[in-house]
Amino acid sequence: MTLVASYAKLLDNNLTAPQYFILQTLAKQDLQTSSYFAGVLDVTLSAITNLSSKLVQKGYIERVVSETDRRQVLLKITEQGREVEQNMLDRYRQLTAGLWDEFNETELDLMIGSYQKMIEHLEQMMNGTKLQLQGE
Repeated sequence: MTLVASYAKLLDNNLTAPQYFILQTLAKQDLQTSSYFAGVLDVTLSAITNLSSKLVQKGYIERVVSETDRRQVLLKITEQGREVEQNMLDRYRQLTAGLWDEFNETELDLMIGSYQKMIEHLEQMMNGTKLQLQGE
């Protein structure tokens, strides 16, 4: 089985990457606003409403009214959503088990440092692109 096919199995619950991001974030943070996800994913609120509606229909998340501001609706992961997220993490761990075993500590440190540098560079590029688009 190819690596690509194996990774495709991670998405066996018909979750898109943005839907999984929402689920994963809520598993860690419990409650979050749609505005937060719109900002992080750089999409419109209506896109987040569409993504979250699909997760609500599947029973993975629910919408709850904020206790401090009744006008604000928050997204919250359900127990079923936690199970799905945990199952996907378990599958990922199974798939990547042993992947790094033959790397020594120096090689791992170098790789992690290189990825961090690449991510910083990409973030700078993306911020520059956003500034250009806003200035046009």
